[in-house]
Amino acid sequence: MKKAFKLILTYFLTGILATAVGVIFYSVYLGIQKYVAGSDFVIFQKEDFLRALFYVISCVIMFICAVMTYVRISNRGSVPQFIVFVLLSAVTWAVLIPVKFKIEDKVLYNVKDSSKVLTGGYFRQDGNKVYYFTTDYNANPHINTSAIVIDTTETGQVTMESITPSRDFVLFRNSAPYSDILIKNIFDEGNLSQPVISFSLIMQHAREALAKGWTFWLGFLSIAFALASLYGAADLFRWKLLNTGFMAVATFAILCTNTLYYHPVVTSFCRQYINNQKFFVFLSRYMDYPILVLANVLAGLVFIIIGIVRCATRKKRNY
Repeated sequence: MKKAFKLILTYFLTGILATAVGVIFYSVYLGIQKYVAGSDFVIFQKEDFLRALFYVISCVIMFICAVMTYVRISNRGSVPQFIVFVLLSAVTWAVLIPVKFKIEDKVLYNVKDSSKVLTGGYFRQDGNKVYYFTTDYNANPHINTSAIVIDTTETGQVTMESITPSRDFVLFRNSAPYSDILIKNIFDEGNLSQPVISFSLIMQHAREALAKGWTFWLGFLSIAFALASLYGAADLFRWKLLNTGFMAVATFAILCTNTLYYHPVVTSFCRQYINNQKFFVFLSRYMDYPILVLANVLAGLVFIIIGIVRCATRKKRNY
């Protein structure tokens, strides 16, 4: 029972500490995104804190099974520990995620984004045009702002324009997800159309599956099945370091697969060559992305079989 209590303690301590640290760092990141050159740098605003909290909780949910599996690697498991692991994993994915969605929708419904403002006195370039506002742009949504606009093409001219305030202004639109294109040029994340692992994308599909019905929700939970099944391969090797490395690589591979599957190239290929097969057409009535679901289930079964075989061979060696 001590090992089971240790697992419970690790679960809650890891969840609390990881959430607290993650919220701090992600709030700073959101503060950088919203920072405008010439203004005060502010972090831990209410809307940023709440968005950071719900995002970090999603990340913690994704990794909590790996953390509990690491406890199994560092210490030989027991039946009570295994039962606790299954219960915690089930509650985390099947209960905590829907509860998180409901609370998130209620809390963020009344949270409004702060107004977008560009400070005057700075040169901001977008494409072939450079804008220099004489005063803060969009500070008053009813008053136009004067700006010097420099056309950098060979035949370009310098003009004085009166620009109407708009949240859809070209400098706002092209600086996303940042508020100021000057800040985006400093912290440019490149032109990746889709990251290798996207927790927000996975949670987006979780929300869609939950809204469609329980069979679709079970289909999404296949990723939880794959991650939790890594518990069975916790002692695949004799060296704990190798087991830890295998768990890290396998966790990364599962999350990576459940992100890159939604890439337009992959979805287009599956839609054209695979999804039109009768078997997958049938499954599509009850779940989204049946190929991904089957891949997750297959991976989970492989890890479980590894655990059963390792347990059986270990008992034979003991005899």
